[in-house]
Amino acid sequence: MRTIPGVRTLRIAAIQAAIFLALAEIGLRIYNPLPFRVRGDRIVLPVYQRYRFQNDGASKLDPVIYHTKNSIGFRGPEPPADFGRHLTLLTIGGSTTECLFLSDGKTWTDALARHLSREWPAIWVNNAGLDGQSTYGHLVLLRDFVVALHPAVAVFLVGANDVGLEASNPYDTALVPARSPWRAARLYLTDHLETLQVAQNLVRMARARNAGFGHSQIDLTKIALLEDNPEVEAATVGQYQPSLQGYRDRLSAIVDVCRRNGIDPVLVTQPALFGDAVDPATGVNLARVQIRGAANGKLWWRVQEMYNDETRRVAAGQRVLLIDAARELPKDSRLFYDFIHFTNEGAARLGDIVATHLEAHLRARPG
Repeated sequence: MRTIPGVRTLRIAAIQAAIFLALAEIGLRIYNPLPFRVRGDRIVLPVYQRYRFQNDGASKLDPVIYHTKNSIGFRGPEPPADFGRHLTLLTIGGSTTECLFLSDGKTWTDALARHLSREWPAIWVNNAGLDGQSTYGHLVLLRDFVVALHPAVAVFLVGANDVGLEASNPYDTALVPARSPWRAARLYLTDHLETLQVAQNLVRMARARNAGFGHSQIDLTKIALLEDNPEVEAATVGQYQPSLQGYRDRLSAIVDVCRRNGIDPVLVTQPALFGDAVDPATGVNLARVQIRGAANGKLWWRVQEMYNDETRRVAAGQRVLLIDAARELPKDSRLFYDFIHFTNEGAARLGDIVATHLEAHLRARPG
C-alpha cells in the first residue's frame, strides 16, 4: 500500500516534534534556567537558588544585583537549629516585600532585621515575599508553608496587588484547587512534565505583565500629566468598591489562620510614590502624573487608600498591630524606582519604620 505524500510528511513532522519534546524534557530535567514558583496547582519555593541580574537601564538600582534563596525558598539566613530559642519573624507580601531587584542585604526585610538585632541578638528574620502575589496567594503560602515553620511573628505588607481583585490574579490562579476532571488532568501533566510547566508559566508571566505586574524605572519628568476629572473619579471609585469586601475577608482570614497557629500577625499598609504631594527630588506634582489610563496620581492614590483603609479597619477590629507605612514613608522619587517599588534608600527607610513600631510591640510580648 502506497503512503499518501501529505500523510507521510505529517508523520515525519510528528516524529520530529516528539523527539524534540523528549529531548527538551530531558534537558529541562537536567537544568531548568527558568525556576518558576508555581508548578501545576501548588507553590514550589525556589530553594538554594541564586539569581544574578545585570542592570543596564535603571540608574536607581545596583549595576549588578544578586538575589539568593535559602534552603526553605526564602531570602535570608538559614533557620537556626535551636529555632524555638530565637525571636523568629517572617515578612510576607508581593513584589514590594520580595524586592526582586534589590541585592541581598538591601531589602526592607534586611533593614528590619539589622535594626531589631540590636536589642534581640538571637533573632531570625526571613523574607517570604513572592512577586505578584495578592492576599489569595498569601493565604496559600501561610497554610502550606508558614504554619509548619511556625515563626513567632508574621509581617504582611499588603494592598498593592489586591486592587480591583474579585478573583485571584495571574500569579494566584494556579493555586485554586481543580474542580473539573479536565483541569485536574491538565494540572497533573504540568506538575510532571517540565516542558508543559515552563510553557504554562511563561503564559502566566505574559498575562501578569499585561495586567500591570511588572518592574521598570520611571522618569517623572517625562510622564504625561492629567487634570482632575470628576466623572472619571466617580466611575473609577465605583469600579473598585465591590472588591473591598473580599479583600477585607481575606485579611481577616490571614489574621485568623495566624492566631489559630500561635503566630502574631502584623499588618502594613502599602506606600506609593503617587498621591496629593510634590516630589521633592524633581518638583513634579504627583497628583497630576498619569498612573493608569485616565487616572492621575491623586485619583489612583484615592483608590489605593480604599484598600489601605480596609487594612486599617481589620487591624483595629482584630486588635492587630498596624504599621501605617502608607502615611509614614515620604512620597519621594529617591525612595522609589517606579510608582511602588523601592530603591535601596527606600527599602532602608521602610525597614526602619517597620522596626521602630515593632520594637515596642515585641517588648510587650510574653516571653
